[in-house]
Amino acid sequence: MPIQTNIRTGPASSGSSPSTSTLPEFDFEKGFSEKASPLQSVSPQSLNAKPWPERPQALQNDADVWKSLESLVNVVMMLLPLPFFILIATLMIINGKPVSAKRSGLLGFAIQGATTVFPLFFGACVGRAAVKYAHWRLEQGGALGNLEQLMGSKTIWATFHTHFRLRSFNAIAAVLMLAWCFEPLGVQSVQQILTEVGKPTTVDTTVSYINSRQQSYSSPSGSFQNQWFAGFSVLFGSSLLSTADAKNSTMDLWGNVKIPYLANIRDAGAQMDKDGWVQVPTNVTPIYSSIFGLPIAGLLNGNTTFNVESSYTELSCGNMSVAPQIPPPGSKTNLISDAGPFMSFANVTLSDPWALGYQGPDVAAFQKGSDGPYMRPKSCPDCLSSDFFTRQVDSGALLFQEFSGFDNTTSVVCTPSQQYIESTIFCIKTPALLTCRTTAQRLSLLPHMPSTITPLSFPEVVLGLTALLPNSTPQYNAVNMVENYIYNPSVQSTIVSGETSLGMNQGQTPLMDVSPKDFGDRFGQLLNAYLYASQWNSTPYLLRAPFEGIENVVTGGNAASFVPATPTDLTAMIQNQTAAFTVRTSTTTKTPVYNVYYSWLSMFLLATLVMLAGAIISVIYENKTIIPDYLGFVSSLAKDSEYIKMPDAGINMDGLDKARLVKEYKVRLGDVSDIEEGRGLIGRLAFARMEDTVSVRKGRLYI
Repeated sequence: MPIQTNIRTGPASSGSSPSTSTLPEFDFEKGFSEKASPLQSVSPQSLNAKPWPERPQALQNDADVWKSLESLVNVVMMLLPLPFFILIATLMIINGKPVSAKRSGLLGFAIQGATTVFPLFFGACVGRAAVKYAHWRLEQGGALGNLEQLMGSKTIWATFHTHFRLRSFNAIAAVLMLAWCFEPLGVQSVQQILTEVGKPTTVDTTVSYINSRQQSYSSPSGSFQNQWFAGFSVLFGSSLLSTADAKNSTMDLWGNVKIPYLANIRDAGAQMDKDGWVQVPTNVTPIYSSIFGLPIAGLLNGNTTFNVESSYTELSCGNMSVAPQIPPPGSKTNLISDAGPFMSFANVTLSDPWALGYQGPDVAAFQKGSDGPYMRPKSCPDCLSSDFFTRQVDSGALLFQEFSGFDNTTSVVCTPSQQYIESTIFCIKTPALLTCRTTAQRLSLLPHMPSTITPLSFPEVVLGLTALLPNSTPQYNAVNMVENYIYNPSVQSTIVSGETSLGMNQGQTPLMDVSPKDFGDRFGQLLNAYLYASQWNSTPYLLRAPFEGIENVVTGGNAASFVPATPTDLTAMIQNQTAAFTVRTSTTTKTPVYNVYYSWLSMFLLATLVMLAGAIISVIYENKTIIPDYLGFVSSLAKDSEYIKMPDAGINMDGLDKARLVKEYKVRLGDVSDIEEGRGLIGRLAFARMEDTVSVRKGRLYI
């Protein structure tokens, strides 16, 4: 039975309407007759040679094979955002967790992978959504401009280019351009989401430090001179020859923290708080009480703040005086000798460039039950009985003399006093570095002897000091390390003999240019270094030897204590001459943890939601659309061209299916006019089979 339908039999002339024709029944043996081009009745390119489906067909979108394939594609599209949601959830979970090498490796790989595939997945979801929605709008009917907007929005660049070319800035344009903006934002956000920061973690700990108030074993013939003095001389000279930066550093050459002069910090204008604390300025280099620092042990990695008790001898010096030498035979001075008035271990010889002598009371003479001149081996203020807390004792005087050849003697008289200080120490320790500095000081609140009683109040200490300190460095008239340090501690070149040497300079020693205060501070640094080093446990002062080495050594006092001490305990330990104290403190460590920037995470989540929305939209409109994919395919252009006659069969085939059947046929956008070449001026531009066209020529008119 013939089927009546409206069919297009050829190119319609202007104003004509479709005609009604009778569609013949399909002959399965002969097939359809060849549809020829209107320009040529017989074409060498047979379109009917391919296995076209029979026609006519009902429109449907649920063909078994296509449905299975498209369902698989839809499932894949819906799963594309899933890895990014998993990454977002993982980042939220690990936020604030400690950093581990394995976890960092996995996260780095995931973020790097997300950075790579996010724009691909995003483009697939959003681009497909635009195309599927365009096909649905085509089926429902819509403006041609809207279809062009949608079909031209398959990539971010194409989206902006299409809309600016179309001059179409409507709701569709706003949605499309806004959606595509999330592609670069998503890539950028995933790169910025995660970082590692240090999370402060405070733990209770203990710190040990050497007792600087121990007794001195300074003696010209004792164990200090026989066992340790040679090593002390090497390290003492190294400190004198160190750079200005090392001398001004908060720590000595061996990593021990230096204790400043409290009086100098006050003189610099630092204010005292209600508890007596004075903050050590950070913008000014303080003057330290010794070139050797206080040894500390037990520090953990991190930031640690703790208080230490220490003591040092401070010198207050008067004006320098220069007088001609009128010495007795064989000597350079009549003031310093083994008989006084300024006591020294031996007389000053003609080869001595400088000498020391002390004049003052011997506190051992006041000690009850003492028959001898010395209190050996207890030569320290804290070794005295409690009777001395209220006793008035003269501080005495320390005389320093420098000799300029055989002509003049420069003399400086200093008054010693003992200062008892509590200092706050702040340390930063890492696996590779330790830095400590004194941040605040105040006068010690623990019981102590009067400041007039110093280590120099014990003759045993004075004898060792006057005998050994001058011999701790090479002695030359023109080049002497101790004198040069007093003259200028920051300039190493002064140790070289020449204009800046300490010989006569235009009739006057360079030391006359040093103020009495600077002299007292600088020589006091050397004096305290010697007194610290002459203690029984002096090795850690210089070499940071493990404190465990003095844990069981009780010679000259008690062993080091590693039990946390209270202020009351410290008082008793000082009286017992405990070698080292241990105090409670806390250490703040910055543990590396993962830190997620939620602003970037929110941006990445929003971009992923846009991707998911694109996938959902593409699936919804794929299922709602009945017509096959038509837009955007060259085969669709061929079907609609009046110069290419394709079979009307395959109504359910989309553009790619038809393109697969006709992919070998050659086409051209060329001239299809009937006028013989050269006989007309106007050509006709059309999409047609290649043999039905001629190439266009530059300058010719076309319609």
